[in-house]
Amino acid sequence: NPNVEEPEYWADRRFNQPRQPVVGVNWEDARRYAEWAGLRLPSEAEWEYACRSGTRTRYNTGDTEDDLGRAGWYEKNSNGKLHPVGEKAPNAFGLYDMHGNVWEWVEDDWHDNYKKAPNDGRAWVNKRRGADRVVRGGGWDGGALDCRSAIRGFFAPDGRGFVLGFR
Repeated sequence: NPNVEEPEYWADRRFNQPRQPVVGVNWEDARRYAEWAGLRLPSEAEWEYACRSGTRTRYNTGDTEDDLGRAGWYEKNSNGKLHPVGEKAPNAFGLYDMHGNVWEWVEDDWHDNYKKAPNDGRAWVNKRRGADRVVRGGGWDGGALDCRSAIRGFFAPDGRGFVLGFR
């Protein structure tokens, strides 16, 4: 679409390979793509439910870094690069790369804590949109702690980066 800004890193062959997550897109780009595909960005609660897939451990494969290594790409096993989705073990729901590889945009506005958060899985969106949006999952260039099922981060909705996007 000539009316849409080309994603950052689009021409960079390190980040634009088949089966790799899309990176270099801001929150609005991710939201518009999901809408175009007849979908929507998940809420933060939906994302975590999907990531955990019935587990209560740090990672959906267990609590140790060895467990993370079976399910996700992060600084110690990624060789400093983004990887195609599906090269690691899926979780119990059959979802791949929920830990590491790319921080994923979700619908929610950033809040410092969960006080007054919806308790029904809906996205927590302010009547007047907040300044930042939530990202989940960790990236290929970060540590194991950033890849935990419960970890959350935030970026400005116009933020773009080589570890920020969706799969």
